[in-house]
Amino acid sequence: MRKEAALVVVLGVLGWCAAPASAAPNVLAQWTLDEGAGQVAADTSGQGNNGELGGSAAPDAADPAWVPGHDGTTALGFDGSSYVTVPDTGVLEPATLAVDAWVRRSGSPGRWRYVLSKGSLGCDRSAYGLYSGWSGGMAFYVSSASEYTISPEVSSATVWDGAWHHVIGSYDGDRVRLWIDGSQVGAGTAAGMAIAYTSGSRGIYIGTYRGSCDLGFHGAIDDVTVWDDSPPEATTGPVIAPVADTPTHIAIAGAAGGGAAPGGTKSSPQGCLRVTLSRRTIPVHRKTRLKATVRRNGRGVAGVRVLVSGKGVTTTGPRTNRKGTTKIAVRATRAGRLKVKIRGQKTSCTAPTVRAR
Repeated sequence: MRKEAALVVVLGVLGWCAAPASAAPNVLAQWTLDEGAGQVAADTSGQGNNGELGGSAAPDAADPAWVPGHDGTTALGFDGSSYVTVPDTGVLEPATLAVDAWVRRSGSPGRWRYVLSKGSLGCDRSAYGLYSGWSGGMAFYVSSASEYTISPEVSSATVWDGAWHHVIGSYDGDRVRLWIDGSQVGAGTAAGMAIAYTSGSRGIYIGTYRGSCDLGFHGAIDDVTVWDDSPPEATTGPVIAPVADTPTHIAIAGAAGGGAAPGGTKSSPQGCLRVTLSRRTIPVHRKTRLKATVRRNGRGVAGVRVLVSGKGVTTTGPRTNRKGTTKIAVRATRAGRLKVKIRGQKTSCTAPTVRAR
């Protein structure tokens, strides 16, 4: 996206009467990422939606790095565990919208890696998200209370070739669409929904999804903008053929028909993740290391925290790795059952136990 706003001049011609034009889309937030240093990603739209690098106002391990941008200024480089935090605001909850960004990476970042996420619910979904989709390429989706609708996906070979690419995902009240470098991917996915903004957390993250799992992007991001409709750069052609056989309409877990998650793998019943353990008994008064693996339909889920709790013990391991595994050091001071839970997962999900004896 150009850093300068375009000036549109409407000319009237004597003796002619022009038809009314539709309103131009409004910029709701724009993070040019031109600061080059510091902890703030300023919102240059005038709306005041400034972002903060990492998890605090001071430098920390979750800060992305300042790197060269697509237009000679700066951008941010993300390592899969870094992000920019933007506080919750109703300004970024429009009925129709577009998310616009420049991205660069060599090779696919993997499935479900987020350039931008608005809100989170467990390890399931955002209200809207621009991410690497089911193919490891690029896609955009919006969520209602009953399903989420995903745009056609562009292939990883097209978008993750080491060059900068301009990507736009939009929902205009009729279709969910994706563009790359001015070309639309497919014809969009039919949709007619109200976006559900009131479920789960509501903040925005650039470079990750943060719920009961983290789905961080590894690569460079520049010039991120949220609009209230498709921006001028989103045209109707030419058209790029989308990746075949990727899902477009997915019922949300707990709604009619079950569900599957764009931010994870296909859902277990009711959206629950499954935890398996390397052992089911541990000795009392002795530190024991448990290996826990978190899966959804047989696939490991990264970025999840596993909690072991019970009388005499509460301990949490580091987040699960790319294979969905983590190791937890446990020392029970008394005999009994210990529950093993995923932090943030609802209590109705089945939790395995470990017996201390």
